[in-house]
Amino acid sequence: MTATDLPAPLVPADVDLRGLPFMPLDVNRLRDSDLAIEASGDEFRAAVLLWCASWNQVPAGSLPDAEQALAAYAGFGRDLKSWKKVRDGALRGFVKCADGRLYHPVVAEKAIDAWAQRVEHRAAKESENKRKEKERQDRAQMFAALREAGQVLPYNTPTKALREAFAALELPDSGVTSHGPVTVTCHAPDTAKRGTGNREGEGQGIEPPIAPLGDQSQGQTAKKPAAKAKAEGARAKPKKPLPLPFVVTIEMLDWAKEKAPDVNLDWELEQFLDYWKGNGKPMADWKATWQRWMRTSQARLVERGRGGAAKSNSNNTRWIEEDDGV
Repeated sequence: MTATDLPAPLVPADVDLRGLPFMPLDVNRLRDSDLAIEASGDEFRAAVLLWCASWNQVPAGSLPDAEQALAAYAGFGRDLKSWKKVRDGALRGFVKCADGRLYHPVVAEKAIDAWAQRVEHRAAKESENKRKEKERQDRAQMFAALREAGQVLPYNTPTKALREAFAALELPDSGVTSHGPVTVTCHAPDTAKRGTGNREGEGQGIEPPIAPLGDQSQGQTAKKPAAKAKAEGARAKPKKPLPLPFVVTIEMLDWAKEKAPDVNLDWELEQFLDYWKGNGKPMADWKATWQRWMRTSQARLVERGRGGAAKSNSNNTRWIEEDDGV
């Protein structure tokens, strides 16, 4: 029989299960097989060893058609004489294919299933590795941006907390902030036309000129000047809840060393966070609120140093409710 008359290989040439020690065994199928019923003990042992050897061959599920190799895989080493006595029984089910190798249909079937699972696992692992690499790059970029803004976070900051800190980062150079949109209210547009000259247009839907405030010649009483309005287009700084994690920057620490040198910053920061997390009130400028807290703590320490107990009530939190923000 020529190679062209032989069947095609039962397993694709790229199926490689090396490194995968587990080979599934259909115990019911094996128990009811002709091999288990008719083979001798030595034949059965050699057959199982050949199946195991074929599992880690390339392609998986195949064996070379070489007597010395088959004898070694079957557990006979160089004893070809003993191997030939069990050869037919041990190779029961194996067929020679066009590539010159021996394939067992059942082992080949299991090998193809295992290969599909290995390919799927590798694809999932590669996807997970890409996701982790992307996350590492994103973290590096966020840490760099926060450092430029003066915020130095621990290297093991959770990604969620890091993203929140980055989202709250204001970018003054671009004029873009992480705050929500701010609505600017303006005066309603004038709808009446104003006349010019000496009260021309009266009675024709045209509003006469308005006399200056305090001009007694027009029979009007003087009025206080109106409060100076904010420049048109000015934006009020929006209030926002306490950002978590609350980051104390190097700039804030330098400020505290100068303005509140006697304050235990770690302890006061805990009190600050406990109060505002429980209060939940939004503020316009949390940096200013923190500075006010530290200044007040410094003032109380100074008062205690002068006259024992502080004159001010330490439980009075009215100052906290005052918004330092614009």
